[in-house]
Amino acid sequence: MRNKLVITQARTASTRLPNKILLKILKKEIILHFLDRVLAAEKVDHIIVATTDQSADQAIVNLVQSYHPRVSLFRGSEADVLDRTYQEAIQFMENKAEPWDIIRITSDCPLIDPVLIDGHIAAFERSPVDYLSSRIHNRTWPHGMELEIFSFRTLQTAWRRATDPYEREHVTPYIYHSHAHEFTLTELTAEKNWSHFRLTLDYWEDYLLIKAIYEKLYPHNPRFGWTDILKLLEKEKQLVQLNSKWGNPQINQK
Repeated sequence: MRNKLVITQARTASTRLPNKILLKILKKEIILHFLDRVLAAEKVDHIIVATTDQSADQAIVNLVQSYHPRVSLFRGSEADVLDRTYQEAIQFMENKAEPWDIIRITSDCPLIDPVLIDGHIAAFERSPVDYLSSRIHNRTWPHGMELEIFSFRTLQTAWRRATDPYEREHVTPYIYHSHAHEFTLTELTAEKNWSHFRLTLDYWEDYLLIKAIYEKLYPHNPRFGWTDILKLLEKEKQLVQLNSKWGNPQINQK
């Protein structure tokens, strides 16, 4: 099996909640909680944190650059995220025997489940496709539990051919949307529609919910999974109200 490289974008200049990944939960920055959860996935071989070349993101560099031997840092264009993703992949794979497959997870998903990551990777390994995502046409997983996997060749094709600013900023729309006919795609959906649960970090209210989840689950089980979260939210329904003002994620897209 080919090695698996997680690439995550991270920056401080979020318009909705600036410095969100630097907020702390249980005395630890959210970006580090995120990395811990991805590192816990058995099928992940390495992680690259892709931040920008802006001075404000030096704070991310300071946190991440020596955090773990399986975590690397790359700085690049703030606007052209597709180029940043491609350049860091090229730099990392230099002198490697073969290109790695790439898993893209956004750093504003600090509750991402390592078991779910492994499940998606296993599905990708079983299917001879260019691109696998937990959401292409239908959102079924909780918002904040989604990821996408693609071969380096697929990334390279998008990098060479994508010209639309939206495609350059969001990395993969060229693959799964505007030029989907050029690739073999598959969607890994959940057995049930859990998309009404909002577990991503865009707003202050999201932070309050994520913080509450960590405080209730982490001390007893640092590797709590997405089903543990849903059980908690079903039991303590008032927690869901913390970020309910932002509505159903099927309506409020990122």
